[in-house]
Amino acid sequence: MTSPPVAHPASAAPRVRPRGRESRERLIDAARTVLIDGEGHAEMSEIAARAGVSAGLAYHHFGSKDGLVSAVVEDFYARYDRTANATYRGESWPQREIQRVRASVRFLVEDPFTATLFGPLGRSTPVVNAEASCMARLVERGSQNIARGQADGDLPRQVDPHLAAAFVLGGLRQSVGAALLMETRPDPERLAGAIWILIAQSLGLREGSKS
Repeated sequence: MTSPPVAHPASAAPRVRPRGRESRERLIDAARTVLIDGEGHAEMSEIAARAGVSAGLAYHHFGSKDGLVSAVVEDFYARYDRTANATYRGESWPQREIQRVRASVRFLVEDPFTATLFGPLGRSTPVVNAEASCMARLVERGSQNIARGQADGDLPRQVDPHLAAAFVLGGLRQSVGAALLMETRPDPERLAGAIWILIAQSLGLREGSKS
């Protein structure tokens, strides 16, 4: 007896074929470069030309220039997330966290897109919305990390994990953004050390707050 066809949910996301995925990634890479070169300004036709595809294909993948720019922001935060939430080893939460801060600050300082995102591009509504969504995911994971530090007895329990994660991640972002505006390019190691002192103090760390 023949089995009836399996019905797939209407909400299921369509699969992206390998060729389509490749052109999508090329468009994101091209858009990132054009936005950096243009200090936050870009035209869809210029991005498509740099990616070696038609403007129509760019609109097919992203719907609009705002959609493409948002995808570039989401790609940036996906790479940031992989760095910030990698596995760091140490006997205590502070020992692990100083490594996380160093790696995160190094990523933000050295990635060529950071200055554009934190500067002129960050004022547009689509970017603000995309960044807020990405930061919310980082804060959620950060709150879980802080809660683990509290459970292990390395952090004061009176601190709300979610608020603390939002404070730490927002402060780190603003500190790096301010440092990138200085005449001298910041040294990632020194900047991370300065930011870590602020994080340790804000969370109530005393003993073991240094690497």
